[in-house]
Amino acid sequence: MNNARSFLYLGIAAISGMLFGSGLYISQMIDPLKVLRFLDFGAIPSGGWDPSLGLVIVAAIGTMFVALRLSGNWRAPLFDSKFHLPERKDIDAPLVIGATLFGIGWGMSGICPGPAITLVAFMPENLMIFLATLFLGSFAGTYVQEWINPKEAPA
Repeated sequence: MNNARSFLYLGIAAISGMLFGSGLYISQMIDPLKVLRFLDFGAIPSGGWDPSLGLVIVAAIGTMFVALRLSGNWRAPLFDSKFHLPERKDIDAPLVIGATLFGIGWGMSGICPGPAITLVAFMPENLMIFLATLFLGSFAGTYVQEWINPKEAPA
């Protein structure tokens, strides 16, 4: 990638990060109690469920839907040499186990990793413990994944 394209790529990444961070704050996704009220479907009958964060999900799905439709015939993105699409599309044990563990952690804390990083700007109590164990869990996950799905030895 030439320098001009590299600079534009970094500029788009910076703009995306600013939009993402400000969106997390404005939508209140950095508030663990708001997130937990969104995840508490059992509170629907009592009126305690907060569906407002569903708009964040709808906006993300809508944006990606439009982006994928517009870029369908492109050979490469504007500021990169190729598209970086997932190679696998199957549902396997590591995906199900990882999604389950992620969901349990999110449901227990009300903090998703993106908002957790955004919260560094405000340093709420115990955030460093959460982030340290988030990174520790990610590191440990590499070993668990190898245990679940060992790579074949080279021939």
